[in-house]
Amino acid sequence: MSNKKELSSQFYKLRLFIFIEFAAAAIFTLLNISFHADISLLAFPLSLIYFGISVWFNIKKLFIDTDGKNIYAAIKLNEYLPYFLFITFILRRAGETGTPFIIDVFAVLSWFVVFVLAYLNSRKLYPAKNKLIVQGWKVAPAERKFKGIGKVLFEIADWIDAFFWAIFTVLIFQIFLMQLYEIPSESMVPTFLIKDKVFVSKIDCGPKFPLTDVGLPDFRKYKRGDTIVLRNPHYSLDRKSEVKTVTSQLIYMLSIMQVNLNKDVDGELKADPLVKRITGLPGEQLVMQDGTLYRRTTASDVFEPVAADSKYATWNLNAVNKNLKPYIRSFPLNSQEYQEMLDFEEERRNYDLAAAEFQAYELSRQLRKYITINKDAGSFSTPSLSENNLFMNLQRITKGLMLQEGGTEWFDKFICSWIPAKSEVRDLYSEANFRLNVMTKITFGKLVVEYARLISDGIPEEKWVENSELLNLYNSAEHLDWYIQGLLDERNMPVFPANDSDGNPKYIPDNCYFMMGDNRFNSLDLRHRYEQKETALTSDDPLSVTYYSMMEPQYINKKYIIGKPVLRFWPLGRFGKV
Repeated sequence: MSNKKELSSQFYKLRLFIFIEFAAAAIFTLLNISFHADISLLAFPLSLIYFGISVWFNIKKLFIDTDGKNIYAAIKLNEYLPYFLFITFILRRAGETGTPFIIDVFAVLSWFVVFVLAYLNSRKLYPAKNKLIVQGWKVAPAERKFKGIGKVLFEIADWIDAFFWAIFTVLIFQIFLMQLYEIPSESMVPTFLIKDKVFVSKIDCGPKFPLTDVGLPDFRKYKRGDTIVLRNPHYSLDRKSEVKTVTSQLIYMLSIMQVNLNKDVDGELKADPLVKRITGLPGEQLVMQDGTLYRRTTASDVFEPVAADSKYATWNLNAVNKNLKPYIRSFPLNSQEYQEMLDFEEERRNYDLAAAEFQAYELSRQLRKYITINKDAGSFSTPSLSENNLFMNLQRITKGLMLQEGGTEWFDKFICSWIPAKSEVRDLYSEANFRLNVMTKITFGKLVVEYARLISDGIPEEKWVENSELLNLYNSAEHLDWYIQGLLDERNMPVFPANDSDGNPKYIPDNCYFMMGDNRFNSLDLRHRYEQKETALTSDDPLSVTYYSMMEPQYINKKYIIGKPVLRFWPLGRFGKV
């Protein structure tokens, strides 16, 4: 009786599945062909070499020659086949042009077949399960027996194999199912603290194969208040950046989280991904003033407070749970400063614009009493309208106004340029900033007039520090600078999305969301850009005071949401569902 007749039905069944697996691997390998002169050229030859070696050991040796001498090499080659092909999948898409969507679809489907069958087929070839499969083989698999140095080397190789198997398994697990995430900053205090470790569910958030739009559908329905992990939109999300991000993640895993190449142009580790909370939904237009978030929709033109946001927004860290305080590294404001901020905002809300108009005209009149034009002093140069610059250079500006031609005219225009827009109707944010602009101008004007009086009266500069009026005005100027430069962009946000050119409201589009951190004073989120830009406090004043702002709100499409934190597993003292 020939060996072929002695082969079992289990052998033929497994051979069929092996042929299906390698047919899928062959399709995948052909889809790796690239005609571009870049790194993507490596994908096809590398996958072809590995595929060829695997075919030789698995199909030629095992299932054609029925030679079990190298069955363990065949098993290992088969186990690592999907992972090696996964790496070539990334390589093929790491070039300048990528691949068409239809190619990605077939590549993903064929890889999935290989992934499933490689696992199932390899398991059946191990000694514990291959008794019927190897029945009747020409060369039966030999039991591995090692002694001495051979045994030591085998143990080392086995550990290395287990290590890489674990790395690749975790990599696939983290891409598609669940990711471990360590909180890197205090932007979500008190919900999360630095070094908190959480499980992030990804499977219901539409995970995608790296560098493609192919993946699982997004089953999750997001709502206001959900904490999510998202790609950082402040970094470029173009093809080149995505290739670098995926490559760095792969190296990070292979190096046991010791080598992280995901850095920005300055060589600093990227703050990517981010963990934030959903605060704006599709169909909404938002504005935030004095720490309160407001919304309106097509159903109503009126901005109404978002009650749910107040449950999560944390402005005063001094009031958080006392058990958390020792673990919070930064308190942006102490209790006294927080109360001073509230008092300042109350002062701004109650600021009398009618009285300010009278003061503006009066300041122009008073300054003229101290004007002594010196033709040799030249013409007045318009100063920077940055509020910080105006207050820092008061003495120089005042002397120029008193002595140089054109100074009085500039002061008259500057101190009164807001008056024509005094009675216009504005939204909450615009009205508040309009008032800040007026408060800054009036304070500046009062300081200029007081300096002019001191200079005109010949009072020595060393005596100025004893002037109570000057000290009070400088105290007001310091408070204005403190709020405008330090708190304005954190406590407030302009109408977003901004109205169109005709003043009609625009809304967050479908499938898009707006996010902020809970720790609003210490969160660079979707409210801000990373660079400062000189910005006018109000567009209703042609000579508005300016400040350096990072305000640039944006929404993101849900495709950039990576997952949702579901469980904090460290520290154990705060273990629990998120």
